[in-house]
Amino acid sequence: MQFSQISIFIFAAVVAILATTVEAGQNVKWGKAAAGKSTWFNGHDLKGVACYGDLENNSNVNAQDSWHIAAVHMASYTGGERAACFECVKITANRRSVVVRIIDDCAGCAPNQIDLTASAFKILAPLSQGVVKTSYEFVRCPTSGIKWPKSPAPKSN
Repeated sequence: MQFSQISIFIFAAVVAILATTVEAGQNVKWGKAAAGKSTWFNGHDLKGVACYGDLENNSNVNAQDSWHIAAVHMASYTGGERAACFECVKITANRRSVVVRIIDDCAGCAPNQIDLTASAFKILAPLSQGVVKTSYEFVRCPTSGIKWPKSPAPKSN
């Protein structure tokens, strides 16, 4: 009887590990376009952004709607926050593009969904549209004309 319980426990553990591996299988792919969709957020969703709070121990960073920033489902990326935080993404829809910096987690987003601030979304489509089909690719972050907070200073050991 005890052997059966241990076998069931091991089987459940293996299934859980495999399910997690499948969930976190998406990589940050530089310069390779992918199909997706974008939505927009504002208001209370701009407070205490995940990349600063979780990685920089600074949960006091409250984003501004004028920033061109984004949230993605961090768990869908191999490496999670460490892989996606502070990376830049060029998003294109309707022959219009915007470059945004990922600084937040969107736990309710699909793996290929990028949730944008209203100011970034408006470049692609009217806010009333709510959701827009996009293509996106990870790019180097621009050094001028930026509309987001500076990257955090590297941590000292």
